[in-house]
Amino acid sequence: MSGTTDEYLSQSAMLSFGPINAIHQHLSGLHCYANDRTSVVAAHHFCSCVDHDGNEPKLRQCIIYDSDKPDARLIGVEYVASEDLFKSLPPEEKKYWHSHKYEVESGQLVLKSKNWVPLAAEDLAEKPTMAQLQRTYGKTIHTWAIDESPHVPLGPPRLMMSFTADDQVDPSVLEARDRVEGTSAQRKKALREGYLDTSYEPVEGCDQWMHGGKGVEFEVKEVDIAQPKAGGKTVATWKGKQPFEKVLEGRGRLPLH
Repeated sequence: MSGTTDEYLSQSAMLSFGPINAIHQHLSGLHCYANDRTSVVAAHHFCSCVDHDGNEPKLRQCIIYDSDKPDARLIGVEYVASEDLFKSLPPEEKKYWHSHKYEVESGQLVLKSKNWVPLAAEDLAEKPTMAQLQRTYGKTIHTWAIDESPHVPLGPPRLMMSFTADDQVDPSVLEARDRVEGTSAQRKKALREGYLDTSYEPVEGCDQWMHGGKGVEFEVKEVDIAQPKAGGKTVATWKGKQPFEKVLEGRGRLPLH
């Protein structure tokens, strides 16, 4: 890729941004590594919904940046599953997922709006979203550990988790986030106590670090490559469970159940 800013702007007027235009939600939160809960990473989620169950989102997909500025670094992705969808996952899969109960109830997770939107309007607008997210589960993978290599993404992807209690985050970190973003986790917490059912308990299988003190990390290893046999006619082909044409047309989805 090459070119000036003016060239990029000129090109963007001709390009299609279908998946990007579907993004309708901006959430600011904090992540920690699945194998290192002493490190905090700022995470701005820009989310769209790829599957619904009636009026409730069943599966969201989020692009994650380290800030909401134009030069923000793309650091990962998060998939957000509804409670029913998470329950349907195999036990071996659930170890990659974390709950959102504490993130929501504590005020750490914030629905972001335009700077000119009054706080009262923002508080009202976030109520249905937080009521939904409290009972959801996230699978988060960061491809750029900006706290370790801020200038270029290095190393394998990292599985991320969320926090689950007040004593897990340095108060100065949360204060800095609130100050920079013009929000207040404590105020959000107090407001949400008025409309959330805080007795809700996460589904068994998530947040597995809490139940054994073990985290998950992705290891790089060399493996044999599946290749065509010498002189053979085998070439790369579509091996998915859905017709390739439907995938290309954006219709390639099978029922989850």
